[in-house]
Amino acid sequence: MEFSEIVKLECCEVDFNAKNKNEALHNIGILLKRSREFRNIEEDVIFRALKEREEMGSTGFSKGIAIPHCQLGGIDHFIIAIAICKKGINFDSLDKKKSKIFVTIVGPKGDRGTHLKLLAQVSQILKEPHVIEEILHSTTKIGLYEEFLRNANNIKTITKKGKEVMMMLTIKDESIMQDITEVFVEYGIQDSIILETQNMENLLSTTPLFMGFFNFTSEQNALTKIILVKLTKDHINALIKGLEDVFGDLDTYSALSILVLDIFFSKGNM
Repeated sequence: MEFSEIVKLECCEVDFNAKNKNEALHNIGILLKRSREFRNIEEDVIFRALKEREEMGSTGFSKGIAIPHCQLGGIDHFIIAIAICKKGINFDSLDKKKSKIFVTIVGPKGDRGTHLKLLAQVSQILKEPHVIEEILHSTTKIGLYEEFLRNANNIKTITKKGKEVMMMLTIKDESIMQDITEVFVEYGIQDSIILETQNMENLLSTTPLFMGFFNFTSEQNALTKIILVKLTKDHINALIKGLEDVFGDLDTYSALSILVLDIFFSKGNM
């Protein structure tokens, strides 16, 4: 698995907060649960594994950096979560200062070699002071995700930017537009196109040829809005997860549906 596939956008957080170290570890468990890899693992299991590792020695280092990590049964792949807390959290760091950047590595039991390699790679990314500053200035999840990977471009396992796709969101209830906008802002999505459409029934009900087949004298269906967003494939799951955090399972939610299409050709800006 490529390094850029191990770092999960849905497990990035720019407004991370906790009152103490234990709460920070618990909240990291909640953050990791956003990945499908942990769908069958309870937050408390992740918390206990991270806490057991901390009891061996703190993973809070100097310069505001903490790299919590552990191994778990029941997962097949490594996951890296990134969180920043600008005010800092007491994390028993080596220099006794508050930790502000938390890069958490969780992997399957038995793969010690990969685990050690990832620890070394993360340490390498965070060793430069300007990198720490740039990461702390991230204001969106996508911004944090891309800033971290941008500074990892000297790691051979980093891949080029993923293939772009078009996500189409169909909104049947205009009252949810504000919530969708807030999710977009949270993930750093600024470029999108909003279209207003009508159901075919609305159009046919006013066409003389088809009168009688549709109850055109009653109130017509409301206009439907369609949002078109161009993004990379590795952002799809994170954005859907962000929307489902607000609206619940989209398979059972009638006011919003999503379709993702491969882009065959693209030229110019949206």
